[in-house]
Amino acid sequence: MQAIFQALNFNPWTFLFQTLNLLVVMGLLYVFLYKPLGKVLADREARIEGNLNDAAAAREKAENILAEYRQQLQGARQEAQAILDRATKMAEETRAEIINRAREEAERTLVQARREIEGEKSKALAAIRSEAASLAILAAGKVLERSLTPDDQERLAREAIAEVERLQ
Repeated sequence: MQAIFQALNFNPWTFLFQTLNLLVVMGLLYVFLYKPLGKVLADREARIEGNLNDAAAAREKAENILAEYRQQLQGARQEAQAILDRATKMAEETRAEIINRAREEAERTLVQARREIEGEKSKALAAIRSEAASLAILAAGKVLERSLTPDDQERLAREAIAEVERLQ
């Protein structure tokens, strides 16, 4: 075996120092590289887990806000529909009220016009009677060819008016 070790140029002291050197380097790498790297990875994992939890909480909050917004939107739509319904009802009531007022005003105007017509009719009939009486007196005066006294004229006018009223 010695021959093999000499052929390989193997020195046990060198092997021992190299083994110790390897163990020291591995220990130093473990202390200065592996532990901090493990800590950095653990911190990163904790940060990622926290971010995921924050994202889930934010998503849940956003969903709650969205549900609340939808509920408010639905309420606003219902309120708008109620306002439209009230406005339609008020417009219908106003329209009916305006129509009733117009009918009442037209009825009053019609009654007043009838009264005015009756008044004008009475005036016209009185004027016609007066004119007829005057014409009758003139005709009678020409027939009699004499001049009538004012008393005769008044009597004849009354008779003519009575005759005209009787004919109507």
